[in-house]
Amino acid sequence: MLPGIRRSLLFQLLSVYLLFVVIVLIGGLAVNTVIEQKLRNDAQESDRALAQEIALKTSLQFIEAKNSLITLSQLALQDSSTPDAMIHTFQAFQAARSDVDQVSWLDPFGILRITYPPNQNVPLGTEFAPPDIVQRALNPSQLQPVFEVGIAVETTLKPDVIIANPVRDKSGKLLGIVATSISLDGLSIPLTKVVSAQKEQGRSLMISIIDSKGELIATPDSSHFLWMVLDDLPGADQALQGHIASRLGTGSDGQNWLFSAVPVPAVGWAVIVQRPESEALAVITQFHLWLFTAALLFAIGGLLFWLILLNRVIRPLHTLALQHQTLPVSAQSIPIHATLLATRDDEVGDLARSLVRLEYDGLLKLSELRTLLETSNAVVGSLEPYAVVKKIIHEVRRLVDVQAAAVLLPDEQGALHVLVSDGHKDHYNYELSLSPESTRSSAVIALREGKPVQKLLSSDAFSYDEGFRSVLAIPIISRHVGGVVLQVHRDKPQPFDQNEIDLMLTFANYATLAWEHAVLYERSDERLRVVAQENERLYQQASEEKQKLEAIMGSMSDGLALTSIDGSVLYANQGIRSITGLPPKAIEGHSISTLYHALQDMAVDKVACEQALAQIESNTLSECVLEIKREQSQYVIHLRLFAVGNEDGQAIGRGLLLRDITREHELAEFKTTLLAAVSHEVRTPLAAIKGYASTLLQDDVTWAFADQQNFLQTISSEADRLTQLVSNLLDLTRQEAGLLHLKRMPIATQDLVQKAIERLRHPRISITSHLPDTLPAVNVDGARIEVVLYNLIENALTYGHDQVYISADQRDETIIFSVSDNGPGIAPDELPHVFERFYRARHGRQQRSGGTGLGLAISKAFIEAHGGTIWAESNEQGTTISFSLPLVVARLSEVPS
Repeated sequence: MLPGIRRSLLFQLLSVYLLFVVIVLIGGLAVNTVIEQKLRNDAQESDRALAQEIALKTSLQFIEAKNSLITLSQLALQDSSTPDAMIHTFQAFQAARSDVDQVSWLDPFGILRITYPPNQNVPLGTEFAPPDIVQRALNPSQLQPVFEVGIAVETTLKPDVIIANPVRDKSGKLLGIVATSISLDGLSIPLTKVVSAQKEQGRSLMISIIDSKGELIATPDSSHFLWMVLDDLPGADQALQGHIASRLGTGSDGQNWLFSAVPVPAVGWAVIVQRPESEALAVITQFHLWLFTAALLFAIGGLLFWLILLNRVIRPLHTLALQHQTLPVSAQSIPIHATLLATRDDEVGDLARSLVRLEYDGLLKLSELRTLLETSNAVVGSLEPYAVVKKIIHEVRRLVDVQAAAVLLPDEQGALHVLVSDGHKDHYNYELSLSPESTRSSAVIALREGKPVQKLLSSDAFSYDEGFRSVLAIPIISRHVGGVVLQVHRDKPQPFDQNEIDLMLTFANYATLAWEHAVLYERSDERLRVVAQENERLYQQASEEKQKLEAIMGSMSDGLALTSIDGSVLYANQGIRSITGLPPKAIEGHSISTLYHALQDMAVDKVACEQALAQIESNTLSECVLEIKREQSQYVIHLRLFAVGNEDGQAIGRGLLLRDITREHELAEFKTTLLAAVSHEVRTPLAAIKGYASTLLQDDVTWAFADQQNFLQTISSEADRLTQLVSNLLDLTRQEAGLLHLKRMPIATQDLVQKAIERLRHPRISITSHLPDTLPAVNVDGARIEVVLYNLIENALTYGHDQVYISADQRDETIIFSVSDNGPGIAPDELPHVFERFYRARHGRQQRSGGTGLGLAISKAFIEAHGGTIWAESNEQGTTISFSLPLVVARLSEVPS
């Protein structure tokens, strides 16, 4: 019976389980004792942590109140001479500090002078109480605010914490005392919230704060303020001495309470948290209940465990052991680490002996696989084909018991040659060549049939003389890089068994991948080098083209902007800045609307510009002409929008071209105006010449000699007028083109004026001149200046009332000529335009219909060509046009005509 029990695994496990149960019960009691003590400590630590948090908050509140009082004292020092300002400061302080009930200002003798909020029951001028806090504040050695718990009779008439701080000037003279009262109700608010929260959760809790004398200064029950409770709170005396204490004691209801007391830093007070012992240690009772439940579940679970173990483990294990008892097991095949287990007499011992052989075979297979993995890792660790082949034959010799190995590679005709070998003599590497038609070579057959081929070597074999007696050829075939043959030799006339062949085939699969990757990598690396060189050439070419394109676009005087499909500006050249005033950096990366807004802001007609740009943005209009104004000048801008596409014709963005066509616009207007003016002015003299000439040529009328002279004189005058018009146009054209040459020489001032007057044929005009005889000669082109004076006098007659005044005066190195009329003058808004081409003042147009409006423009061109200036001045008494000319001594370089 006893040997059967010893051999039964079930009873062995049961004995161990019972021992385990005893250990668990003993351990459970020990754990219960430890955990009970820990839970008791945790409850005390929880209350102490709550008390410490309240103490820390109370200390921070009191320190903040002292710091704010110091700040208030500094403000009171500034406002001590103005009570209204100090009351305003106290009001702001009291509004910022909701826990402050009263703020007071005392004189150096402790007499109440100012209080806020005002207290009707306490008149100013009374002595502040309690007086001892005033005496402490007046102590010269006191540098920090002092405080005291009590009732300030003169202020709030409620229990408060009174804080006082002396106010001294820079010399140390005492100016007064600032005192604040913090209500004990305010200190009790946080305690009340905590107690109420605990009460809502069904827990009893009481929190108290006592001062250094043992009086109650903060509690949810405000009726107990300033009660002496030091003896009623166990541990409070130790907390007042700076120690943390936890005590069990009797509460006011006669039950046991847990008291936790901690000191309040920097104040000398103490915080006491108390709760009923039954509630504080309720978790211990719950733990005992949980422990009993766990023990009960452990017993029930143990019973179920044994039933399941018997039916699902022990009995099947016993059956399995019986089934494997017939396996042939030899003593030599048992591994050392399994010897002790196999000597057991129970079911495990029977199963161990039956599984030893499986373990031995498994370890053998694992050893082969580990070796195969190591060799395959070594083979695939390189991407250079020659190195891969050398690793293949090296690892083959380590993997299988062979004495030589070689890798054979076919040439272009299909003949196999040695690529790399190991273990053969040198002549083997150079002389071996196997024809693809050979029917006896194992390497040729293996490569042709795609499967391993082995042979025992005869005396006529190529490797027989080297001492090899058997050969195995394994093909390594790749779809992408062709095939090679792995050939191994051994010196024993013993064929390779199937296990060795399978092992070599597995290794050949790894070697195939390694060979394929290495060759493909070498080919791709060469191809990548070619592609990289081509890409580098194309990139260099594209970079050069891009630089040329950027240089061309950057040097354009026209503005050019390129945008993406979504309208974001990708590029803007410097021409954009010259037209819009915006730098390219302010446009690039932003929407094209930024450029449109800039053009709209500078537009002369903003409504028309906005409409045109809206059509541009909506692609209903591709180009438009805008007039803008910048720096007091007007410009005409031609805006054209065009699409930008790739080589396939797909749109990849848009371009915006801004051209300054102000010059072209002015030339077009000039041509139109010139044609209209010339056609009108030429028609008049031609009509007169034609009319008088036709009259003289009539045969049926005989004219008197005087009439004939008059007709001829009119024809000559109109011809001169026509000649002068053509000459003016030619001079203006030369000046515009920069081809007007001057023929300068010294000419007397009086001669210039006299010649200009002689050209006039107005018998009813009055010309008055003031030309001093002392005026020196001027260095000018006489014919041009005569034209200027003639035009100015004609202009004066046109806009005046037949009275002209001419004067000349010397100023520094120039002569100033002035021509004045007695007309109504020129309007101020027209005065800046009188020297423009084809411009005629309103008064002149009303008086006469003739004239092209070129006289003053030609005069201005001639004067500026001489290096002088011309200007106009006008009022209600008439108009004066003046110009300056250089003296003979101020010679300028000139080009002879």
